[in-house]
Amino acid sequence: MKTNLLKTSVLLIIFALILAGCNIPLFVSPVDVDNGAESTAAAQTVAAQLTQIAQNWTATPTPTEIIVVPTATNTPEPTNTPQPTNTPVPTATATATSVPVACNAAQFIKDMTVNDGTLFAPNTTFVKIWRLKNVGSCTWTKEYEVSFDGGDKLSGSSTAMPHRVYPGEIVDIAIQMKAPAENGTYKGYWLLRDEDGHKIGLGGSSSNPFWVSIKVSSIQGLMPYDFAANICNATWKTDNHTLPCQGTSQGYSNFVQYTTSFQMESGLVENEPAIIVNAESGERVRGTFPDYTVKAGDHFKSWIGCIYDNKACKVEARLLYREVGTSNVEVLGTWIEKYDENITVIDIDLSSLVGKNVAFTLEVTAKSSSATNELFWFVPGIRNP
Repeated sequence: MKTNLLKTSVLLIIFALILAGCNIPLFVSPVDVDNGAESTAAAQTVAAQLTQIAQNWTATPTPTEIIVVPTATNTPEPTNTPQPTNTPVPTATATATSVPVACNAAQFIKDMTVNDGTLFAPNTTFVKIWRLKNVGSCTWTKEYEVSFDGGDKLSGSSTAMPHRVYPGEIVDIAIQMKAPAENGTYKGYWLLRDEDGHKIGLGGSSSNPFWVSIKVSSIQGLMPYDFAANICNATWKTDNHTLPCQGTSQGYSNFVQYTTSFQMESGLVENEPAIIVNAESGERVRGTFPDYTVKAGDHFKSWIGCIYDNKACKVEARLLYREVGTSNVEVLGTWIEKYDENITVIDIDLSSLVGKNVAFTLEVTAKSSSATNELFWFVPGIRNP
């Protein structure tokens, strides 16, 4: 028993000395390890003090005695973040919304008929067509009109907008006119007007007019009657529908169009007036023109053929006429046209009709199963060579 107490006391004293080396104060009185009960009491006292000291050291360690050793953690390597490029700083520009768009503004696109300086014989009726774009923020309703603004009126009159034209849309404006009886150069200015009568022109101020400019001469060799120029004077129909005189915007595959720029199936590119007629499979398109009194020496002349690369094209083209006051329709010529890189030149003597007031009809009937059978009538008209 005494040996065990002695061992315990020695161990406690060694432990206390170790703690004392760590600057932990120990207030232990020397004991006689050989004194039985006293040794036991001393050992218990030391044990109690060590326990208390350990508790105090654990609960309130001296800050200077705490050494924080960071644990090894798998800190991710920094990624190679791309360095910013020298992106130019955008310059301050006005946004679209900062510049208000005018309610009514128009842009001229092109002359669809009667280019500036077109030569006419005296008293020739023609149709002037302008292509305009609505570049304002307001819709052009049918209450809008094209109105004469000065110069030579050429027998033209105000014409209502053919349909509603929304901002950004394009419209063809057609006005029937007549060349004066006297030789000379003539120019007439036109504008749009809204429902309140306000003028709508071209340019930034929306005040510049668009115009028609012609020359009139009675010299021989002019075309007394120009079918292309009168395209919108003609009544264009299929067997089931009435067609507009310009374009394909009405939703039908059959259409009629005036052009001064197209390519013939032979590859020849032309810049003179022509009428393009498309007839889809099983359909017939015909245009009947205003009355004309045939004069001595008159001939109907034109070139016809398929539009370039319209390889499915196959049609029957006919020139018809009806004498005014009768119901009889007569055929002056029939031609079968297909895409063969050749064109047909037409020259029909009208001497049998001299003095008669007649209405001519151009007719195109599809002879293929294709929806595209585009035939051109190049510079079609009555000539008096």
